[in-house]
Amino acid sequence: MLLRSLLALFILVFAFYGLVGAQPRSQKPLRKIPYPEISIEDMLQRYLDKEPTTDDLEGIYSVSCVITKKSTPFLSKREREKVVERKDNYARVAIMRNKPSNVSDYIEVSMSYRDPSRYPIVGELTRLAEGRGVIYKHVEPNAATVSFSMTIESSDLIDGEYSVVDGKRTVTYRLSYLKIYPKAGGMTARE
Repeated sequence: MLLRSLLALFILVFAFYGLVGAQPRSQKPLRKIPYPEISIEDMLQRYLDKEPTTDDLEGIYSVSCVITKKSTPFLSKREREKVVERKDNYARVAIMRNKPSNVSDYIEVSMSYRDPSRYPIVGELTRLAEGRGVIYKHVEPNAATVSFSMTIESSDLIDGEYSVVDGKRTVTYRLSYLKIYPKAGGMTARE
């Protein structure tokens, strides 16, 4: 009898706890902040719209990459080239003028970083004396740097290449930067 009473009491307590715990708790609705919000891309567009500039390198770019491998198979004279990986529009970056006291002319800021409140500097660009090319130092996540030689093909396109020779194999990394903002000819996205 005592055992039945204790068992019934435990069942009642657990049932009551289950009902109380299952009921939704009233949460206060979050207050909406009355300030307008702006994304990093809008902020950079405002920065780039501040004053007309003749600098054709500053802007927001979409980055694509093609990795190829050239090798000569065993007992063959013909060199074979194959595409190992192709990534189209895999990153969005902003290229901005660096502070005058720094060695590099421009910095590259990642706009597609995993933490939306942080914008890491992933590269530095130094313009060559002729003006139609740049040396690009890319910083890898493991802090290693890779230097690309890049050419400014047009006001909206920058191409770069980096090759690694390993024995009879050559791996080439080709980067293409397509400017999405501001477009050449003074046209902006707001017009």
